[in-house]
Amino acid sequence: MTSGAAATISRMDHQTIHCDPHAYSAHPHLAVAANDNWLLVFTQSRRRAGVLHPPQDPLYCNMLMRSADEGRSWSAASVVPDFGWQGVECAGLTVLRSGVVLLNQWRFDWHTLAYAQAHLAPGTYARPEHLMGAEAMAAELRDWTPPKSTIAERYPWARGSGQTWIHRSFDGGSTFTASTRVETKPFSGGYGMRGGIEVGGDIMLPLCDVPRYAAVFTVRSSDEGQSWSEPHLVAAGEGHAFEEPAPILLRDGRIVMLLRDNVSRILHVVTSGDGGVSWSTPSPTGIEDYPADMVELDDGRIACVAGRRRAPFGIALYISQDKGNSWNSATPYMVRSDLPNRDLGYPSLALRADGSLYVVYYAQGAQGVTGIHASVVVPDADGWRQEGLAHGQG
Repeated sequence: MTSGAAATISRMDHQTIHCDPHAYSAHPHLAVAANDNWLLVFTQSRRRAGVLHPPQDPLYCNMLMRSADEGRSWSAASVVPDFGWQGVECAGLTVLRSGVVLLNQWRFDWHTLAYAQAHLAPGTYARPEHLMGAEAMAAELRDWTPPKSTIAERYPWARGSGQTWIHRSFDGGSTFTASTRVETKPFSGGYGMRGGIEVGGDIMLPLCDVPRYAAVFTVRSSDEGQSWSEPHLVAAGEGHAFEEPAPILLRDGRIVMLLRDNVSRILHVVTSGDGGVSWSTPSPTGIEDYPADMVELDDGRIACVAGRRRAPFGIALYISQDKGNSWNSATPYMVRSDLPNRDLGYPSLALRADGSLYVVYYAQGAQGVTGIHASVVVPDADGWRQEGLAHGQG
């Protein structure tokens, strides 16, 4: 891909990866273990009349699919790390140089409402009215906020605290056979919907302080995820609510990380030149879509995808030509601009061997079934010709 090239409009070419009419499938993360071993993790719960995400629904589990042909076909979805791991947030994958694959997962403590009321101290759990009231539902879910008077009757459960877990696979993500709990104090918890990076001899994993979703920190491991350091603050501050960090390690050793900010609704960027020991002050990118995922292109530019939960609803692609310092925030390339509503997003991407970008995301499809979909961005001598790509105003 040549620097500064403009996009051209081409035909649509989209793929449905996973769609279960009885399930709600969302929040994918894509990781490349090898050209013949792509791993895709996503969340899944039962399909409901409205839309509930992992912080509201105790039945969520994480599902994994595999591709041996760079996303052209996929295996059946299977629960990870194993059955019994329900009530979880979105998960992230990290592929280590050794071939070990890590799955990071936050699991909430869930209780029946009757049990919580009878046996738990007030203030130690959240009632369904708190979890699903208008004030608690994220902006993209407010279209489906249930009437407050019926919440406890329809959803008779309560949420406590939870734990951060790292699961390790020694067979390329086929099975996860070793699990470690990560201590996140003084933060309220540790949730990340992307994986970590290897820098020096360490794994650096960025997380946010679930269930507050207001600060981003890192934990580190020097033994392939068997043990983890105390948390190290990256970003927090009055007037911001940072969460869902998306990191990338550039070829020159610089770390760029994009952060969702639930106050400004604008992605912020932080960078580190010393392997994540210190970080720049968060600065706004101008990108109003969220959350993000990134890859470094062959020419050194960074490609970023993010979910667009404002009209036109879709998936946007942004480019930085200066290592994340600035982005084409006003004129994104639209991977999708035809999605029906705000029930979409969490795009993740990978670079194929031929240089094309494979973008995976969730969205509502036929009959209102939310599933996992993908689009391909194809490079040519003039820039991008999309199998679904048009250059549009932000």
